[in-house]
Amino acid sequence: MIGMDLQEKLYDDKLYVVIIGDMSGSKQLSGRSRYQAQLFIKSAIVQINEEYAEHIEAPFTITKGDEFQGLLTDLEAAFRIVLALEKLTFPVRLRFGLGVGEVLKMGSHTPIEMDGPAFHRANAALNMAKKKKCNYYIITPDENINLLINTTFHLITAIKQRWKERHYRLYWRYKDLGTYREVGALENITPQAVCDALKNSRAISVKTAEENLLEYFQQVPLCRFQEDSSDQVILGDDEYSVG
Repeated sequence: MIGMDLQEKLYDDKLYVVIIGDMSGSKQLSGRSRYQAQLFIKSAIVQINEEYAEHIEAPFTITKGDEFQGLLTDLEAAFRIVLALEKLTFPVRLRFGLGVGEVLKMGSHTPIEMDGPAFHRANAALNMAKKKKCNYYIITPDENINLLINTTFHLITAIKQRWKERHYRLYWRYKDLGTYREVGALENITPQAVCDALKNSRAISVKTAEENLLEYFQQVPLCRFQEDSSDQVILGDDEYSVG
């Protein structure tokens, strides 16, 4: 009973989003290439920590070799950061596990020294991303939301996995500039060629899906999630221990 009382005091009654990311296919890289990729990731997370400081409860930190993690205060910012990291680290490919839940901070401001259901869910989500070969995976206390979001994540991943470097470049430039004409001017091709390339690669569908997810996350405050009294989170036919 005393242990339970102490545990309740250590939690601050807030829910957070934990992002854990790692490098996809790192085992296939040579020592030097792997080291350069790690430096690339480190530079990207320094930039993210600066640009998204107001949404970050504990800054992104390299926790081991190819893995990093950070603690966020809202889902929309978390997904924006995932998309930003995907762009900043390209052509290094990353996978992300997102977990929503309570956090045991233990007086620390560093993610690696924290614990709690949000971290357990993020770690389980990253393992599922690896297992299912998906770019992103999320586990929240709500299995229906998990199913909805992860289905969308799977579809986005399935499309992006077919892209070549040119498709990513056109996609990101179109997102930044907003018109086929401006992208075409940079690429030295016609606006119609830009339009055709984006439509044929299903990039427009990806853009719409990502924007819809961001809008949804904006409308879903973390407080709408309720921690399950169980120490298991179940999604479809998969089960994860978060205790």
